Amino acid sequence: MQLKLTSKERLVLYGLARYPGYSDIDLASKIGVDRSTIFKSKRKFRDWQLIKLLNVPSGESVGAEILTAVFIRYKPTAPFEARRNTKAFADWMSYPNCVSHVSTDTDSVSAFYSRSLTDFKVNFDPFIDEYFQNNFIEDIWYFHFPFQVSSYSSDAALAVDTIFQLERPDQAKEIFQPNLPLNEESKLTEKDKLTLYAFVKYPMLSDLELSRRTGISRPTISGKRTKFFQSGLITREAYVDWQKICCELMSFYHVKTRHGHDAQDLSRVHAAFRKVGAPLFSYLQPGEIFGAFLSSGYPELKNRMDIVVRDIAAQGLIVERPMLVIMPLREIKVNKVDYSPMVGQMLGVGKEI
Repeated sequence: MQLKLTSKERLVLYGLARYPGYSDIDLASKIGVDRSTIFKSKRKFRDWQLIKLLNVPSGESVGAEILTAVFIRYKPTAPFEARRNTKAFADWMSYPNCVSHVSTDTDSVSAFYSRSLTDFKVNFDPFIDEYFQNNFIEDIWYFHFPFQVSSYSSDAALAVDTIFQLERPDQAKEIFQPNLPLNEESKLTEKDKLTLYAFVKYPMLSDLELSRRTGISRPTISGKRTKFFQSGLITREAYVDWQKICCELMSFYHVKTRHGHDAQDLSRVHAAFRKVGAPLFSYLQPGEIFGAFLSSGYPELKNRMDIVVRDIAAQGLIVERPMLVIMPLREIKVNKVDYSPMVGQMLGVGKEI
């Protein structure tokens, strides 16, 4: 049974997704809802486990070179219950560098942070080899996005706006551009690494509580918070449990553009796919895009996708039909989103906090 949100609760949900780092006072002024309503809505959202705010690290901040998206289609004889009882599945889910994983009986999509392509293969191949040995896999695709050339768009607020037809005028239009690799002067100290790990692991704790957990002074914690967010080493994002409030389908896509096209052409393809459904996120690099969106049902999804594909193909922007993995929300068996083990492992943080 889906939860019903009032018109003001929808605005608060939008506000939390659009301005995830704002105080209740600042949020009230941004969305035009009084503070008491924001307080009550946030408490209700916590009770429902509807939304959580994350501090998401950039690849550069942890020394990662690439993000790899892995799309897998499973054989009909390998439903989720058969896969989950294997050592490979347990190792995969506990592998720190797997920062997200969504799986149904028939498909899964995962994202990994890695220091290099070799690092990814050395760690991931043992999992997937066991899957092949068990005759689970029908097909598999790997898409690699080097952080130094890839841009990123987090679209939870736009998804809320689209789903509830809020038509908000304050939609964010920026896309996070690639960060430069850390130079010798900007390399993280051990105290930086511990603080960064604490921010990602405990995104909702105060500077005072983080100081108690890490043993780092409160002013230092506060200063590093400002430094990390202003430099783009960490971004604040909202993660919504969409299954509880709306829609039927979550779709992941990968689209290739023709060689020789410029950044403007890539942006046109990106803009087109954001209109197929309610967009959730996208990674862009020259020549390809990996993203996800929500849809209310398959007929609507197919109609919009066909229109977009015909349009951008007619413009000569794509080489082949995009890859699309459609997952009914009610059939999702596992939905993992967790960056903190990866940060701890990549930065070599030995202290548990």
